[in-house]
Amino acid sequence: MSEHENAVEIPQKLFNKNYVLLWFGQIVSAVGNSIQYIALMWWIMEKFPSNQSGIVIGWMFASNMIPVAAIGPFAGVLVDRISRKAIVVLSDALRGVLILWMAYLAYTNQLTTFWIYFISALMGIGAAFFRPSLQATIPNIVPDKHLTRANSLFQTGMQFTQIIGPAIGGVLVGFLGTFFVFALNGISFLISAFTEIFIDFKQRFRKSEKVKSFLHDFKEGLKFTYAKKMIFWTMIIASLLNFAFAPVDILIAKQVKVIYHLGALELGYVVSAFALGMIIGAGLLSILPELKKKHNVIILNMLAAGVLFSIMGFASNFVMFLVFSFLIGTSVSISDVLFMVVLQRIIPDEKRGRVFSVLTTAGTVLQPVSLALIGWVSAILTNSIIFLALGIMVTFGSLFMYLVPGIREV
Repeated sequence: MSEHENAVEIPQKLFNKNYVLLWFGQIVSAVGNSIQYIALMWWIMEKFPSNQSGIVIGWMFASNMIPVAAIGPFAGVLVDRISRKAIVVLSDALRGVLILWMAYLAYTNQLTTFWIYFISALMGIGAAFFRPSLQATIPNIVPDKHLTRANSLFQTGMQFTQIIGPAIGGVLVGFLGTFFVFALNGISFLISAFTEIFIDFKQRFRKSEKVKSFLHDFKEGLKFTYAKKMIFWTMIIASLLNFAFAPVDILIAKQVKVIYHLGALELGYVVSAFALGMIIGAGLLSILPELKKKHNVIILNMLAAGVLFSIMGFASNFVMFLVFSFLIGTSVSISDVLFMVVLQRIIPDEKRGRVFSVLTTAGTVLQPVSLALIGWVSAILTNSIIFLALGIMVTFGSLFMYLVPGIREV
C-alpha cells in the first residue's frame, strides 16, 4: 500500500452488511426504473405518430447521455476527492425528486417533450456522478477472491428487475396510467438513497489530496487511461460498439408496435427476455470457477452478440424476436461482468473514480449522435436493414479486440 493511502480493511465475507445494503438499494430503485422505462416509452409511442415517435425517444435518450459525456471526467475527479457515499446518496435522492416532479407533470397533463428532455438531462447529471462511485466502491466492500461473483450477483439482481419491472409496468400503465408508474419510480429512488446512508464505503483518500489541484487530478486520470494501452484501445472500441447498440430500444419498440402490431405488454416481454439472458449469463459466472484468462470469453461473447443483432430484425414472428433478445442478453452479460472485474483489479482505488468516469464518457459520447440519427434513419430504412448494419458494426468491432495490446494477458 502506498504511503499516500489510508489503510482500509476489506471485509472477508461476500455477503457483508455494506454489499447487501448497496445491492438491496439498487434493486429497489431498478425495479421502479424498469417500470417507468416501459411507461415513458409507451407514452411517447401513443402521443406521436410512428414516423415521429422514434425521433422523440431518440432525443430523450440523447438528452440523458449528453451530460454523462460532457461532465463525466470532471465528475470522476470529485468521486476520488470527496466522499463517494455522499455522492451516491445525494444522486439517488435528487433523481427521486426529479421523477416525482415528472409524476406531478403527468398528473396535471403538463408533461411535454421539453420537460421529458430537461428531466432526462438532469437525471444524466446524477448518473454521471453515481456510476463511477458505484463501480469504484464494489472492490472495497468485498474480498478480491469474490470480485467476479460480487459483480455477477449485482448484475443478476439488476437484470432480475428488468424481468419483473417491464411486465409489471405494462400492466400498471394499462390499468393505472403513467402518473402512478412515475410516482412509484420516484419513491424507489428515495428508498435506495435511505438504505445507502448506512453503508461504509471504505474509501481510500490520499494524504496529499488537498494540495493537489482539481486540474492536476483530472489530467492524472486521463494520463493513466492513456498509459494503459489495453484500457485505452478497449475504450475506443467500446465507444463504437455502444454507438451501434444505443438505438436498440427504439428499434425494439418499433418492431413490436409497427411490425408485429402488439402493445406495451409485449414490449415489456422483450425487455424482460433480454434481462433474463443477462441473469443467466451473470448467474453462470457466479457459480463457475474463476477464469484465469478472460479475454477469449469476453471477445467471443461480444462476437456472438454482434451476429445475433445482425439477424434479429429478420425474425419472422414475435417468439423468435424474444429468443434473439434472450441470447443477446446472455452474451452481453458475460462480457460486461468479466471486463468490469478486469478493470476493477488493475485500476488503483484512488484513481478508480476518474478512470471509470473517462471510460463512461468515452462509452457514451457517440450514443447521443446515434440516438439523434436513428429517428431519421428509421423513417427511410426498414428495421431489419438497420439491425443488420448495426450488428455488422458490433461483429467487426469485437474482432478488432484481438488486436488490442495486452488483451491476451487478461
